[in-house]
Amino acid sequence: MENLLITNGWIVTMDGQRQVIEQGYVWIEGDRIRDVGQDEMALNQWAQQADRVLDAQGKIVMPGMVNGHTHLFQTYLRGLGDDKPLLQWLREEVWPFSAAMEEDDFYLAGLLGCIENIKCGATSVIDQHYIHTTEGTSDRVLQAMTESGIRGTLCRTFSNYNYTPLLQEEDEVIMESLARLTSQYHGSQNGRLGIAVGPINPWGCTEDLYKRTYAYAREHGLKYQIHTAETQSVVERCLEMYGKRNVPFFEDLGILGEDTQLAHGIWLDDDELDRVERHGATVVHCPVANMYLADGVARIPEMRKRGIPVALGTDGPGSNNAQDMMEVLKMGACLHKVTTLDPMVLQPEDMIEMACAAGSALLGRDDLGRLIPGYKADLILVDWKKPHIAPVHKPASAVVYNANGNDVHTTIVDGKIVMEDRKIQFADEAALIDVCQERIGAIRRRLV
Repeated sequence: MENLLITNGWIVTMDGQRQVIEQGYVWIEGDRIRDVGQDEMALNQWAQQADRVLDAQGKIVMPGMVNGHTHLFQTYLRGLGDDKPLLQWLREEVWPFSAAMEEDDFYLAGLLGCIENIKCGATSVIDQHYIHTTEGTSDRVLQAMTESGIRGTLCRTFSNYNYTPLLQEEDEVIMESLARLTSQYHGSQNGRLGIAVGPINPWGCTEDLYKRTYAYAREHGLKYQIHTAETQSVVERCLEMYGKRNVPFFEDLGILGEDTQLAHGIWLDDDELDRVERHGATVVHCPVANMYLADGVARIPEMRKRGIPVALGTDGPGSNNAQDMMEVLKMGACLHKVTTLDPMVLQPEDMIEMACAAGSALLGRDDLGRLIPGYKADLILVDWKKPHIAPVHKPASAVVYNANGNDVHTTIVDGKIVMEDRKIQFADEAALIDVCQERIGAIRRRLV
């Protein structure tokens, strides 16, 4: 593995004290950060040992972000279901279209989705993959993650009850798939790939399956992510079926714990927040998608005051319609300012912390999300010498309120450059886009 030296950058360390180093360096040995600072003697020493030196003049160097909740297959569905509420959008657009996708489509959509994440500042992605029309769809997404160089977790998502028959599976098929994927992929690629467990929602599985899969996740050290209280109708259906709101239902099943990740968590009442806090579960906030589908506004400032961990995600590109984590930073901050009427409610550093260090915890890691010695070398360089960003007073503010995904200049994952000067290193981007455009046309013609 190569040694990489990044020099002359504006370093946003997110080191706990939120230190910013002007004209600093980051020294990377293999897949780890070994030094960050301004010391001239150390810089000269690292320069002599470096296999590659990147000049970050005019760049903000910051930790790579974690896209904590998305659906990569929906790269094929951008704009297909605009202006529809969640359940109607699923029934009329997502379910029929995704069921018509072929196995290769999941690789192509996954690869394009990984490229989008890498180009928009995410070095890690958690893909809640719930389309299993053939046994190999998960493998094809994981193939895309492998080839792209992204740090990817496939959350093997499932339903066996009360969901569209197109996507329901038998219990043993689900359990066997989890066992195979965990054995084959979890921790592979130098720890870059991972598997998580994901029941689709609070009413799409039998109670026995929730318990079995949660026990499996605990036994194998896997995270457990589930769509939670995304809309009022999701809460109402759970009440109709079980006489309980989402979180009490999870608690009574015994599937609410420190490894439980609640995607969205919009319609949680005070009692539910108490329970989430007590059990140490995490909320994955997807502000852009929540606005796009008119789902509502999650109580993120209150959660953070309670000490509930909050990470960020884009949600799938069918309900965003992008996977631009830079956009999530700004939209998330502004959404909560306007709903609380408090301009101080979330600072730029708070948003970056949620996207980076809190995102790292979603992956089960404590060595990502900060630029400090010993941490994994997952980081991005953001070009600030642009008319919509410069001049810069505070780098964190410039990242959150000025920059967008197109300003990410270089992306490094596990110490390897996967994008430099906006150029992807592992695929023919233009050719891939052409193939994906052809494939969605073929699927649409077949559905007519």
